[in-house]
Amino acid sequence: MNMHQYLKESGLSQQEFADRLGVTQGNVGHWLHSRHRITAERAIQIEEATHGAVTREELRPDLFVR
Repeated sequence: MNMHQYLKESGLSQQEFADRLGVTQGNVGHWLHSRHRITAERAIQIEEATHGAVTREELRPDLFVR
């Protein structure tokens, strides 16, 4: 599942998701629209915050392979 799907299905706004991660809503918006690359550390944090619904491999397939 990607972040767009996760936010839609969970009913979370970009701001609510940003608050969970300790980042700005602008950061989440940039990630959703591929304006900024998600760091490896942030990909792991997103995977944890979504309880594995959005995986680090999906966010950064160039870095993570299972």
